[in-house]
Amino acid sequence: MAVQKYILKNTNQETVVKVSGSDGSVTITLNSDLIANTQVLQGTTQTVNIISANWTGSRGSGIVIARNGTTILPITADQPQRLDFSGEGYVDTVENTKDLTVSISGAEGVVYLVLRKVAGYATKIETAEFSVYDNTSVAGA
Repeated sequence: MAVQKYILKNTNQETVVKVSGSDGSVTITLNSDLIANTQVLQGTTQTVNIISANWTGSRGSGIVIARNGTTILPITADQPQRLDFSGEGYVDTVENTKDLTVSISGAEGVVYLVLRKVAGYATKIETAEFSVYDNTSVAGA
């Protein structure tokens, strides 16, 4: 089965991505996949931290999460587990301005990534400042 990505949740601060399949890879692109309907890109550098990862898989499956050629998280997927970086008081910021590549090999595997947007995204909703006169098609209007 081809490796597929699914955006399960996408808010101004956080995106949850599910990647599943076997024997392939997919790229999570910061400047397109993670833009919520209420956001626009701001500046040229989007910065996204990995907050947590949950995974499971069939016997013999492996998952590798990488950024810019740097392995961020090698996973033996047939041993389901969860890493909650924020619960430990830190987040993974390695190569956090680069797209994520998720590769699955060996057998069927699934990984859920919780990603926090920390820079490079602007909200189009500013009702606290502009109330009903907010122009949601333009950031800062």
